[in-house]
Amino acid sequence: MIRSASLCKASPGFGLGLRTPHYPDFQCQRQPLDWLEIITDNFLVEGGRPLLMLEAMRRDYPLAMHGVAMSIGSADGLDLAYLQKVKGLAHRIEPLWVSDHLCWSGLGKTMLHDLNPLPYTEEAARRVIAHIKQAQDILQRRLVIENVSSYVDFAHSGATEWEFLHHVATQADCLLLVDVNNIYVSSVNHGFDPQHYLDALPRDRVQQIHLAGHSRHPTHIIDTHDHPVCEEVWALYAAACRRLGPVATMIERDDHIPPLPELLAEMDIARAIAKENIALAAVEKAASPEGKWQPTQLPNRSLASAPAETGLSAVVSTVVSAGASPPGLLQLQTDWLAYVLTDPPDANAPARLGLNGVSGLGLGLDSDSSQGAADSPAERLCIYHRAYRLRLCEVLSESFEKTSSYMGSVLFDQEASQFVVQQPPAGRNLGRYGSNLPAFLAQRYPDNPELAELAQLDWDLRTRFDWANHPALSAADLAPQANGHLAFIDMPQPLHPSVVLRDSRTNAIKLWRAIDDDVDVPEVAYLPKEDEANGPPGLIVWRWNLQPHFMRLDPAQYRFMQSLAEGWSINQSSERWADTDVLPTPEVLGAWLKDWLAQGILRLG
Repeated sequence: MIRSASLCKASPGFGLGLRTPHYPDFQCQRQPLDWLEIITDNFLVEGGRPLLMLEAMRRDYPLAMHGVAMSIGSADGLDLAYLQKVKGLAHRIEPLWVSDHLCWSGLGKTMLHDLNPLPYTEEAARRVIAHIKQAQDILQRRLVIENVSSYVDFAHSGATEWEFLHHVATQADCLLLVDVNNIYVSSVNHGFDPQHYLDALPRDRVQQIHLAGHSRHPTHIIDTHDHPVCEEVWALYAAACRRLGPVATMIERDDHIPPLPELLAEMDIARAIAKENIALAAVEKAASPEGKWQPTQLPNRSLASAPAETGLSAVVSTVVSAGASPPGLLQLQTDWLAYVLTDPPDANAPARLGLNGVSGLGLGLDSDSSQGAADSPAERLCIYHRAYRLRLCEVLSESFEKTSSYMGSVLFDQEASQFVVQQPPAGRNLGRYGSNLPAFLAQRYPDNPELAELAQLDWDLRTRFDWANHPALSAADLAPQANGHLAFIDMPQPLHPSVVLRDSRTNAIKLWRAIDDDVDVPEVAYLPKEDEANGPPGLIVWRWNLQPHFMRLDPAQYRFMQSLAEGWSINQSSERWADTDVLPTPEVLGAWLKDWLAQGILRLG
């Protein structure tokens, strides 16, 4: 089969995933790679440093967009607002292509933020094909779909994964991102020959290849992207190069991220393997009787060759006749979501979801490996149950770094585990998960208000980082009118849009600074009730020159700023508070304005 130029773009070569720890390397000098892949969802933000960095990257390297939250297999439809954001980012950076995963991630407003597997059924195929077509219509481009690794097997699946993928790609007219590591992981976990998978791929639709590492366990392996590419995956990649020819290839690392030179060295290994095996394939092609690739013989069940009107029906009917009717896709995903969010795990969930028993050893595992409970459907399903908690607790620990340090990682993780079950994510951007944790801690620890204040400070600083861009007013921008009047003092709500004001009844600011400076943390101090006659002190958090800032406000300045936040102009507020404890003299306001203009606290226009 000849790769069709009308489907896939020509390979740009070899690249890496753009990760934050490597930003300084890219800013310092141009790196020896051909292109970069970005995580789409990390850049669906309003502004700040991430988007500026992205603009700088696209000037030096071709970029591909890779998403993790489209949930193309969700039974309740696509999030159209999310797709519009993806379309907007694609319009902004003009990527090589846009990709996401063949999976589902949530239902309704509840997101599990995992790449959950689909049953390979006719209903699932229809749903996925319709969603891909809908997404492509909105994005105005072919979507590139990636295969995911899996740890469970649905008894009512009517096809193999590779048959399902082939059928979906051809019927939806989309392209494929082949994750070679995911093929290997699933082949070990489910005991199939990965070469069969490669042989079934429609060569003219393979746009990109992922290479990554995984974590090995006695009876299964998990796709973790936290290790170098192993020898077995390199061997499978060599076979993929012989089968597919030149395809854009990148190294993917998401955890335990090493220095950039180590990843560049892995990328060079991929480059060498591709060069050698593509040349070898040309020799084999010339020597074969028909002068073309001879794939391994596949079982005669391929959907690609099945009549369109039958699809998966014939195979599924055989499965259904052998037992109880399988759950529909919506019911299956509803039950799956309930299982993941329930503690302890429901022992009846595997039967309700229609999971197959695991065959034991997968290809590539040592035959002397212990055969424990991890081979049961319940244990395999529990991988997803544990992963949900671990992943979101890690997100919370990163977003609330100082709070976690103050509480201690053990106690913080315990509270975070409770939080992620009680309040699962309602949005597709994990960077915005955790807004209710300060209130959660306030309820859990009413006698320790510093915890909620510390968590709120962590959160406000985190969210200011990628807040919408807006210019700040400075002294240089002031132009008095003919009568000497300054127009900005009559501007309603003059505070910079990034400004947020909070009550401050503890010394949480000092706690935060001590943790950040890695010095001894002071004892907690609380504002005595008798000192609140003029209201509590306040805290202001804002972004200036792309950097989040915060400072404590005395009660007078805090009350004045609160009136500005309510929509009053500076002039109106000064009239309101003149000759009071808040604003006893005009000189007080003059000193405040001088500081606000110097620190970017007021907005321009």
